[in-house]
Amino acid sequence: MEELLFKVFLLGFLLNVVWEMLHSQLYTTCLEQTWTKNVPLLLKMSLKDGAWITLFYGTSVLFFQNWNIFEHIWQLIFFIALGLAFGFIDESISIRLKRWEYAPAMPKIFGVGLTPLLEIPVTGILALLIAFFL
Repeated sequence: MEELLFKVFLLGFLLNVVWEMLHSQLYTTCLEQTWTKNVPLLLKMSLKDGAWITLFYGTSVLFFQNWNIFEHIWQLIFFIALGLAFGFIDESISIRLKRWEYAPAMPKIFGVGLTPLLEIPVTGILALLIAFFL
C-alpha cells in the first residue's frame, strides 16, 4: 500500500503544480513577483498540497478501514470535508498574516479565495480517481 500512497502523493503534487500555476494569477503577490521567484514558491506549495492530500486520504483509510475511497460515499465526503476545512483555515490564517494578497479577480466565499478553498478537495479527488482507475 506504500506504492498507492506514493502514487497519490505524486499525482497530488503534479495536479497541484498545474492548479498553482493557473490560480497564481488571482494573487497580487504572484502578479508583482517575477516567475523566477514564483516558480519555487508554487512548487513548494504543490509539494505541501500533495502531502496534505496523502495525509487526508490516509486519515480516511484509517478512520473507515477501507483503501478504496470510492466504495463508501461517507469516506469520500469525509475526505472532502477535511480538504475544505483545511483550505478555509489555512487560507484564513495566510491572509490574516499577510503571506499573500488576492488580486481583484479572485472570487471569494466567506472571506477566502474560492480557488484555494477548493484546491485540495478537487485535486485530491482527481489524484485518487487517476490512482484507482487509470
